[in-house]
Amino acid sequence: MNKYAPAAVLVLVLFLALGTWAPAQGSLQGDPQARMRLRENISNLYLLRLTRALELTEEQTAKLYPFLTRVEKEKAVMERQMGPDLRDLRAELTATPAGEERILGLVARIREARRAIREKDGEVEDVLDGVLTPVQKARYLIFTVDFLRSIGENLERARGLKGPIKRTP
Repeated sequence: MNKYAPAAVLVLVLFLALGTWAPAQGSLQGDPQARMRLRENISNLYLLRLTRALELTEEQTAKLYPFLTRVEKEKAVMERQMGPDLRDLRAELTATPAGEERILGLVARIREARRAIREKDGEVEDVLDGVLTPVQKARYLIFTVDFLRSIGENLERARGLKGPIKRTP
């Protein structure tokens, strides 16, 4: 096998993910399925790149992949459920006068959803601590920061091409 084959596969997956990213970016506001596809593509890209960056063994991959996939799906559901609360909170803040009781309720629900997502992230960290070697743990920390930064930069670049995302109250 060519020594560049893994890199070629990674580049191909990245282009495919970014290729679906740009069209989806323009329609994210009105199409929940496009948002779900985008999140799924990013999640798949994350898992593939994580496997390569950490140089996981087959045994480690067999332990981690199903768990990480399940957690990512659970977090996606939580974030989807949090979306309407955020939209309602924005609308409530623009209302005159703002309904403080309603705002307090929405803030409490959003905080609870964020806490639950952080709890899932904690579960991931605990499982990774039990499976990864010290070197892989260090690579994981660096990979996560770099990957999230890269995603953020690519989103900003995509937004720049399409114009700012309009937030409706």
